[in-house]
Formats: sequence, structure tokens, C-alpha cells
Amino acid sequence: MNKPLISIVNSSTFGKHFSEHITTLEKFADILHITVPADISADELADRIKNSDGIIASVTPKFPKKTLDQCNKLILLARHGIGCDNVDLNAATELGIAVSRVKGIVEREAVAEYAVALLMAASRLVPQGSAAVKKSNWASRSRMVGMELMRKTIGIIGLGNIGSRSAEILSNGFRANIIAVDPFIEKKRFEQFHAKEVKLEELVSSSHAILFHCPLTLETKRMLGREQFAAMQKGIVIVNTCRGELVDEDALYASLQSGSLGAYATDVVENEPIDGNHRLAQLDNVIITPHLGGYSWESLHGMGQTCVDDMVSVFQNDGIAGELANPEVLQKQYRRWH
Repeated sequence: MNKPLISIVNSSTFGKHFSEHITTLEKFADILHITVPADISADELADRIKNSDGIIASVTPKFPKKTLDQCNKLILLARHGIGCDNVDLNAATELGIAVSRVKGIVEREAVAEYAVALLMAASRLVPQGSAAVKKSNWASRSRMVGMELMRKTIGIIGLGNIGSRSAEILSNGFRANIIAVDPFIEKKRFEQFHAKEVKLEELVSSSHAILFHCPLTLETKRMLGREQFAAMQKGIVIVNTCRGELVDEDALYASLQSGSLGAYATDVVENEPIDGNHRLAQLDNVIITPHLGGYSWESLHGMGQTCVDDMVSVFQNDGIAGELANPEVLQKQYRRWH
């Protein structure tokens, strides 16, 4: 029997720190590392991956229907992460391609801790203070007066797997008053994590800080725009560890420039990766990190092991294990390895 070809697309960390993940795959498959631009065209991407039986995919590039239509051998696309917004799940299901993803629990602690770290850094101007010393400008400290988090009202958009952990850290550690928006969970979950359920309008107007912990969907895209920024308290801090597209960047930029928005601390940017010339990177009240939320040793090991387990289940055991982003594929004549 021929070996399956598993392509690792744009995932710079898979197998880098835990070589045993590559070693396990190499026992039954040929491995191909592919790096492409985030904005590669559908046809160009298809040309690079069309011979793949399995794909381990990063957050970029996008895998639209036009690409997937040309991947006639593809059985499993395993996302090396939680979100699947860069994959056309409906097209994958129609074509019988299984799309797996990392379970939320794997990244829960890493991303929640990182979100709180960004909140603390932005609230107390940690990057600005460090930069001042490195520029021999110690005296500028008089301008760096920050906000304490103790007993502040903190709004969380999305009280699911990661959002609930951030709520725990902030309520237990800072005695913060947690208010949250999440139309997809039961009221008892709000009670479990000491959060008050509110509408988005109240969250926006009442919060001293806002944390994004929701997926990017048609409903959440650009959910914070000019109207929402105008209703916020002056000096508010916003933290985003989810997707850059959750905010209207034009409105965000204007609010940051005017000073009405105190700080924006983000681990994600629309059309990432970006460089230092990006307009948000030019602002002193913005912290941008290169999508590091899941980058803890514990999380990266779990993410990699999940992808390995998914590939083993499909190509060694002829079944589908793990968490599917498109479970509907099981109701169809989905592709199998023979």
C-alpha cells in the first residue's frame, strides 16, 4: 500500500519543539512542509496541496471551496488550533473531507493566561515603561499612570471554554465584577463563573475593560464599530486574543488616536501577519503580539499531539477520532483511506 502524503501547511511550530510528533507520522506517511503567503490564491494553493491525503493547517491560508474542489485525494484537514474560520466547512462536508480541530481544553489555560497578561500589561503601561528605560528616558515615568484591575467591571464577550477561565482568574484574583455576553450558553454557566449576563450594549457602556473570547462568525464580524466605541467609557482597555476581524479597524484606529480608547492589546490582526509599518503598530497605546496565545509548552504539545492522533485514527485505524469541526460529514459518504 502507498503511504499517505501529509502536508504541514504554514504551521511553523508543529514538530519544531516536539520532534516525536513528526517521528510518529513518518512511521506511516510521507511528510511535506509547505509555506505559502497568507493571501495565496485559491488556484495557487490547490496546486501546492492537491496531492495531499492529509493536511495539518495553521491559521493561514484560507481553504475555500475552489481550493478544496481540486484536492481530490484529501481525506482529513486537521487544524493546528481551535478556530476553523479559514476553512470552508460547508464545502469540505459536501466533498466528504473531514475537518478536525484541537479541543478547546488544550489551549484553555494558555490563552486565558495570555489574555490576562495582555490586560495587565496594557492597564499598567508595562511595554511603554520598558521601552522608556531602553531609550534612557527614565524620567518619563511620571506620565505612565495606569489602572488597577481590583474590583473593576470587566466585560467578557464569550463565556465558553477560554472566556470562563479568564473570568475565574479575574474574579478570584482581582475581585473583578464580571459581566458577559454569550447567547449560546445556559444561565447557570454565568452563575457558575460569577458573571452577570448582559446585552452587548450594557457590556460596552459599563466595562472598564473588555476581553474577546468568541469565534469569528458572520454574527461576530466587526461587532465593535464606531457606535460601540462611542458608547465606551473613556480610557477603556480592549484585549483581543481571538481574531482581528472582530473589530472595525477603521473605527478602532480613530478611537485610539483620539484617546477615547485607552489601549488595545491584541494577539491577532486582520490579514496577519503584519509588520511594523502597520498603522496600529505605530500607536503608543497599542500592544500587538504575533499570535502567541497558545504558545506555552503545555499547549503546543497538546495541539501537536491532537493532530497526530487525528492522522493516526484516519490513516492507521481507518476511522475518525477527535473533535470534528464538521460532524455532519459523518452523515455523508466521507472519504476513507484504503
